[in-house]
Amino acid sequence: MRTSPVVVTAFAALTLSSSACLAQTPTPMRSTCQGFGIPAQEPVGDREGHVISVAPYSCVSQGGVLDGAVASGTNYWELDKGAGLTVVGTGVIRKPGMLVLYTVTSGNYALTTADGKVTGFAGTAKGTYTTATGSAASLAGKAYTARFRSSDRGQFVIETTVDP
Repeated sequence: MRTSPVVVTAFAALTLSSSACLAQTPTPMRSTCQGFGIPAQEPVGDREGHVISVAPYSCVSQGGVLDGAVASGTNYWELDKGAGLTVVGTGVIRKPGMLVLYTVTSGNYALTTADGKVTGFAGTAKGTYTTATGSAASLAGKAYTARFRSSDRGQFVIETTVDP
């Protein structure tokens, strides 16, 4: 029995388009953020430069289901001579018709330098949208991955991707 070239072509096209749909990478949501206040730093007491830092921040989201939303959160970092690991982080994202609560479960960052001078910071984080309502309800219970970096005038940018 011969298979028609049309059937083979149609099957190949359907298979390729299906796998392309499955292989698409999600578009990151972007937030422009700014820390506020002076982050409290508590010495751990075991060595010089080892502290716990409490860092509050606020953000405005651009794109995706959170477009136009305002976030406020606090991250607790264990810092050791310029490098940081997340202890815990929490926050709330809101705009009319939606509310999202999230936790930061892991993360790290390091200072960036140029010509021996600190120029900013960059890092990654992972977490979970623990609660999401309204137009953001699709995020409820989903994990996310984020990359962040300092930008200009004391701000930083976060690019967040919901994990598949």
